[in-house]
Amino acid sequence: MMKANDDEDRLLRSVALQNAQSILRARQRAEGVLVAARDGLEQKTTELALSLSMVRATLEASRDGILVTDDNAHVTGFNQQYVRMWGLSDELMAFRDHERLLPVASRQVKDAQGFLDRVHEIYRHSPAESFDLLKLLDGRVYERSSKIQIVEGQHVGRVWVFRDITEQRRTEDALRKKARVLELLNKTGTILTAKLDVHMLAQAVIDAATEASGAKVGAFFYTTAAPGGDGPFLRTVAGIAAQDFDSCGLPQAGALFNLTLSGAPLVHLDDLLKDTRHEATAPPGVVPLRSYLAVPVASGSAEVIGGLFLGHPDAGVFDDRAERLVTGIAAQAGVSIDNARLYEVARQAAQEREKLLDNERAARSEAEQMSQMKDEFLAMLAHELRNPLAPLRASAEILRLGVGDPAVLERTRAIMERQIAHMTRLVDDLLDVSRISRGKLELRLEPIRLADAISSAAETSRPVLLERQHVFTVTMPEQPIAITADLVRLSQAFTNLLNNAAKYTPEGGSVELHVAADAQGVTISIEDNGIGVPEHLSARIFDMFVQGEPSPATPKAQGGLGIGLTLVRKIVEMHGGSIRAESRSDGPGSRFIVWLPVADAAATLTAAESGAVPVAAAAVAPVPHPAGVFEPRRILVTDDNVDAALTLASLLGMLGHEVRTAHDGAEAIEAAAAFRPDVIFLDIGMPRMDGYEACRRIRALGQAPAPVIVALTGWGQAEDKRKAQEAGFDHHFTKPVDPARLEALVGSNF
Repeated sequence: MMKANDDEDRLLRSVALQNAQSILRARQRAEGVLVAARDGLEQKTTELALSLSMVRATLEASRDGILVTDDNAHVTGFNQQYVRMWGLSDELMAFRDHERLLPVASRQVKDAQGFLDRVHEIYRHSPAESFDLLKLLDGRVYERSSKIQIVEGQHVGRVWVFRDITEQRRTEDALRKKARVLELLNKTGTILTAKLDVHMLAQAVIDAATEASGAKVGAFFYTTAAPGGDGPFLRTVAGIAAQDFDSCGLPQAGALFNLTLSGAPLVHLDDLLKDTRHEATAPPGVVPLRSYLAVPVASGSAEVIGGLFLGHPDAGVFDDRAERLVTGIAAQAGVSIDNARLYEVARQAAQEREKLLDNERAARSEAEQMSQMKDEFLAMLAHELRNPLAPLRASAEILRLGVGDPAVLERTRAIMERQIAHMTRLVDDLLDVSRISRGKLELRLEPIRLADAISSAAETSRPVLLERQHVFTVTMPEQPIAITADLVRLSQAFTNLLNNAAKYTPEGGSVELHVAADAQGVTISIEDNGIGVPEHLSARIFDMFVQGEPSPATPKAQGGLGIGLTLVRKIVEMHGGSIRAESRSDGPGSRFIVWLPVADAAATLTAAESGAVPVAAAAVAPVPHPAGVFEPRRILVTDDNVDAALTLASLLGMLGHEVRTAHDGAEAIEAAAAFRPDVIFLDIGMPRMDGYEACRRIRALGQAPAPVIVALTGWGQAEDKRKAQEAGFDHHFTKPVDPARLEALVGSNF
């Protein structure tokens, strides 16, 4: 039993020993692990401390201010640069509350409220990143950025970074300003070398000088006189409206102003108000100019032609760089403006030369035109004089032959009276034009009744109106109108207007005279329903020798000297009145409107109107002539002048010939085909168809034997005779034709 117990004890001791050894070894191992863990922890702690120290050192070494906050605006970290940038105290930082820091920082920002609102907005919306520029009251500029921090998907805070970019911005601004100045100088140089307009150059110069120098107000005073001359100064301004310049305070006269214009190289004042030479003062409400810079502008010959004057409300604005820039601009401007002025002088000289050449060409053209008009006028005058001379000479021959027929003698007498009256009017018009052109026409002004002048004109024009079978009406106010006028001359003017209306109105037309008066004057309107005033003649209708154009409907528009309306205008204007012509808007025809001032006193007269009675043309019959003088011929006389045709036909009829008449080219062709005359007398200037064309068409009839065709016309120049020969005329007689020559031709054997 004892032995069993001993064995059990030994076994237990053995197990216990083994367990103890195992525990010891386990403990030893645990202690080894613990020691190793402690050593590792100590190493990690040392490494972490080192890392935190490095991070802290890095933060402190940063030139940026750094602030770290959590989502509740609790400050979890910052560096001293942040504290210095915002001037925060250690006591305030100890609160670790961003909300306490913001009011202190905002007091340094220009837009304090905007600064606070932006921070609160960032906390409220938690953007991943934000960026702002903060302008401080002392002129510094901070760049603020923030970025959210996320750990294991959770927002743990936000890092705020503040960077002072004041110097950077200043450098950038300086670079931009320098680039702008270089660009400006380059642009100004291009303008100064390319433009030749003085005012444009002056404006470009002062714009460039004002901007390059940093001035608020600039002015360029420059002279427009030629080199070496004295002239008034003009100015261009910059930085201010032209109308506000006079009150801006920049010198425009006085010692300082004259100093620059006298050639002083440079005037630079840091404070204009402290200089005793400054006389101008800014008006109330206007900030006075203090900085002042003035540079003369000289030409290539060193003559001062102006000056650049610059100002700024702040003192000490202009520096050496501004002086150099403005001086350089002024030097370049002087050369360019001097060139522009020389160019302007040359251009003006060229313009003067061109003007002289134009005047010379115009004078030559006018002389040539006047020479041509003179030739045309003389030819027309000869034609107009020969036309009435032809019937007069024929009438004289009729009287010489002693025809006893009372009807023939009365008709001859009437023809002679009409043609003599026509010639008298021509001569009177010529004399009146001559008097007016020499200023010798005088008016005998006296109070008259307007109705007297109109009645006299109507009576004088009655034969013309009757001949054309016009209906003539006069409309006047019941109250008589008194004017101060020359009765004879005023009647002459109205007569010419009525004759003109009758001349350009077809047969059976109407001519109306209307009178209207008011307190200022009286208006006399003469209207017709004729061909009207051609548009191309509306501005020249009253000029000398200008005539309206004839038409088939107005054959009486042929002839005339083109001086009647000129006389009318001169007479009306000498009475203090005016006249104008226009085409009627209510139908065909023209309207001549005369305005005359009324007299102070009134006259009384009742004017009666008279109607027009048409007059029929008398027929021309052959008159027997003693036999044996001539072989009787069949003769056709064509002339648009009825008197000329009738007298020549009467004369030839008295010689025993069978005579017929026509009054235009178309009638002549028809009469030639039906009558088959032996001799045809053709006028040249006829309506519907002139004599040249009529002759060609009569020749084309191919009659045998061919008639002898004689041009009987007032046109007697060599060119007229050549054209007549080319048209097929056998002879060319110029009016008035010699009766003996006429008789010899008709009595010949052809």
